[in-house]
Amino acid sequence: MDQNRRRFVRKTIQVEFRGHSEEGVGQLIFEGLDLSAGGTFLRSDLLLEQGEVLSLEFRLPGAPKLLRARARVAWVRRFPKADEPAGIVEFTGISNEDRELLSRHLSSLGGKG
Repeated sequence: MDQNRRRFVRKTIQVEFRGHSEEGVGQLIFEGLDLSAGGTFLRSDLLLEQGEVLSLEFRLPGAPKLLRARARVAWVRRFPKADEPAGIVEFTGISNEDRELLSRHLSSLGGKG
């Protein structure tokens, strides 16, 4: 999505995400390559499906609180090159407290997204 059309500022930051699919089978681990208060770009060896719903947990660097979000796979890059992440998820359910904490943390990083 074009940077000018995004609702939330996206920052390059690596965060580990843990979660599970809507079915709750097993635990999934993803590496988030960038992050906004509205979603993240995930690197994954798993083949995610567009529209798939995930429950995610993650911790911001240096933050003691574990954040939780429900997310929907917005799009997937089917054949990524070695340096390309797999797909992006949009947070569809995150508490106001967690979204505010996330927004404040990302704003504190300064610089461009």
